[in-house]
Amino acid sequence: MIIMSLKNYSSKKWMFKVTKFRMMAAYGLIAGFVSSLAISGLLLLVEKAISLPIGTFYLVISSTFIESQEYYSLDKIIFGFIMHITVGSIIGLIMCIPFIVFKDKSVRSMQRYAVPYGLGFGFALWLFLFIPVTLWIILPILDTSQEGTVIHQEVPAQVDVMFTTDMVAMLVDRIMIGAVAFNMLYGLLAAIIIKILYEESLKNKPNIL
Repeated sequence: MIIMSLKNYSSKKWMFKVTKFRMMAAYGLIAGFVSSLAISGLLLLVEKAISLPIGTFYLVISSTFIESQEYYSLDKIIFGFIMHITVGSIIGLIMCIPFIVFKDKSVRSMQRYAVPYGLGFGFALWLFLFIPVTLWIILPILDTSQEGTVIHQEVPAQVDVMFTTDMVAMLVDRIMIGAVAFNMLYGLLAAIIIKILYEESLKNKPNIL
């Protein structure tokens, strides 16, 4: 009887861990997805404000994988957008790792520091991902294969918007500095969403966690 009880306890404990892993993984993906959408909206507003063709950010991203004679194309913008959202969702999943690995008491303590955790994660994301990708991947593309290419957007009933990749390369320093705020905002939003979803799970299924 004791052996059977131990087996049942171990089985239930294992099921709880699996359930927690799946649930927190889903929360991370949701948080990353929503936060990426929010950042995408802000990026489009910034592009509009500084007179860049709408979707320039996604064009630059997709250019690392797609070569096309038509630099400004809707397909490349959509591909870049999908890549951005996908990577953002995966990063949200990574943000959930401490919630999955740490014990429940430690996780509850982390909830109190969701804001600094999100801001710190966003800064680390900017420092260790955005900066290396920009310097080692994006800049070489702008400086060589797309040198002098004109990004041209025809806007119906408005003045056409034109920009060259050389001009984008010249703005890289400002873009990298400005990206700090975007990455930290992403981390903050994702951490808050994860915190809210986790708290709701505790209310609805207190025995699982």
